[in-house]
Amino acid sequence: MISRLCRYCFSLLVFLSGTISAQNILSDMDHDARQEYDRMIILSGGGDFMLHSSIFPFLRGDLVLLADSFLPYANHSKDRHQVQIIWDQNNEFTISDPLATLNVPDTTNSYYYQRDDKSVSRFFGLPDGTAVSRYRLSRHPFWKTFYKTPAHFYEVDVKDFYLRVDPLIRFGIGRDTKEDAITFVNQRGVSIRGGIGQNVFFHTSLYDSQARFADYIDQYTDSSGVVPGVGLYKNYQSAFLKITNGRDYLLATAYVGVNLGKYIGIQLGHGQQFIGDGIRSLFLSDFSAPYFSLKINTRIWKFHYQNIFAELAADDFHNVSGIDEPVPKKYLAAHYLSFKPGRNFSLGLFEAVIFDRPGHQFELQYLNPIILYRTVEGSIGSPDNVVLGFSARANIKKTVSVYGQFILDDIQIGQILDGHLDWWGNKFGHQLGMKYINAFGISSFDTQVEWNQVRPYTYSHYNKNANYSNYKQALAHPLGANFNEWIGSVRYRISAKLKVESSLYLIEKGEDVDSISYGGDINIANINRPGDYGHFVGEGVSTNIVFWTSSLQYELSPGLFVDIQYLLRKKTSDLPARNLTTNLFQLGVRLNMAKREDVF
Repeated sequence: MISRLCRYCFSLLVFLSGTISAQNILSDMDHDARQEYDRMIILSGGGDFMLHSSIFPFLRGDLVLLADSFLPYANHSKDRHQVQIIWDQNNEFTISDPLATLNVPDTTNSYYYQRDDKSVSRFFGLPDGTAVSRYRLSRHPFWKTFYKTPAHFYEVDVKDFYLRVDPLIRFGIGRDTKEDAITFVNQRGVSIRGGIGQNVFFHTSLYDSQARFADYIDQYTDSSGVVPGVGLYKNYQSAFLKITNGRDYLLATAYVGVNLGKYIGIQLGHGQQFIGDGIRSLFLSDFSAPYFSLKINTRIWKFHYQNIFAELAADDFHNVSGIDEPVPKKYLAAHYLSFKPGRNFSLGLFEAVIFDRPGHQFELQYLNPIILYRTVEGSIGSPDNVVLGFSARANIKKTVSVYGQFILDDIQIGQILDGHLDWWGNKFGHQLGMKYINAFGISSFDTQVEWNQVRPYTYSHYNKNANYSNYKQALAHPLGANFNEWIGSVRYRISAKLKVESSLYLIEKGEDVDSISYGGDINIANINRPGDYGHFVGEGVSTNIVFWTSSLQYELSPGLFVDIQYLLRKKTSDLPARNLTTNLFQLGVRLNMAKREDVF
């Protein structure tokens, strides 16, 4: 039903599309790169008005505008290098730059030509001789065809059409010194993106993976039936590496987008979304597998309004009884309104509903893009799982950014006024965080602290198919509910291409036991709870997790990185059988792929 509806909407919107571009291709879901983007936003005094930092991935065209607005504040070559990366990666938006008309040698790099950098430098108020180039060409492209520019394997730029094709490669190997076990990952794929005229754009990425994960990820997969961030997988064995418990999976994201005119655009396809300014999100994150969705983005004045209508998996494929039987479906309808009254301040309002229907039918009334879902719930006489959220962010003196989220699943003020905050139905959570750029006066040294807390039973439902998950993976915070989490992170860019980072997570969580729900596992129906009162964060099986990760990252060439990482995870439970310590060293190389983060 939803597929036919989306096809109809897409056909209609293509027919109605205007001639002025409102949106374009999204950036990669790369949180490591996002840290650099956020640094630029803070240091430049909020970035461009059209860029709403809580809606990620960003548009590639917006990233170019962000780099432009940040360049006058890029007082160090390390910062200018990050600007150059954005220009190189998104050069479909700089190739027609009126400031770039001449090819001259790049005096800082013998491999590339650059477009007349003096005019660019003067335009942005930089001293003469500052090495910046909004569009660079390679001096010696392979066979005069490949890598004509630094960041792209193959590209086409002709009238009303552009295309970028890039390989996706990741290989890494590690050893868990606690268990004396090998971990590895081997991923190969391709990324293709392009645009037709000013109003149609497309993107697809596909990669095949074989991996042997750390023991805590294996434990999660064995208990839930899914690999984090993945839907379908099969077991994998390697005689060479003596691995019997590996995972083999294929992962794809793809979408096509159309602009309706100057202010409204749509996207249809498979992908993920992250809503928030923190390390975590209590609204919508990229922890679960990619899902099919129709997105409508409206950007006008100081507003960015996003509608998401998605088809999700209500279970994992292992629980499907028949070989040819599809995984049962459920649906998500969500709205997020971001308001940016000033460059350094933003407010957000979030609303989402999860529901299923007999015969896997989509509830058409939820297609209304500007109505409160609680109102629809009442009109159709069906209490689905509705959550509301509020967010805010403020940047202070181009140095500090404070942000927060509040998620509300259910609450009864009467219960609270009667002194019953511990009532099971008071389901809510919050996030508070702060980012400190160039901390303590040290250039390129950035810090971040964040506190997340979610009460028991938040995101859950009496109908387990209406919980806030996809493929049994949380759509918001990876820990689900019933937890308290403190995060501290420091990052220092030693040179333009060398960066070191360290993060510490302190987690207190209440886990469930047997079939009794203490509100930690959102996939368990909340009717199996031990009473209505006396509920608090951390109830159930008391569990503490210390997660520390440190990494060294070096950029060999555009898009090509070497990573060295150390990971320590220590889980201590009231049930000794659940105790687990992971002590992992990893070495990896990746091309055009984001770092994998599995922190839970």
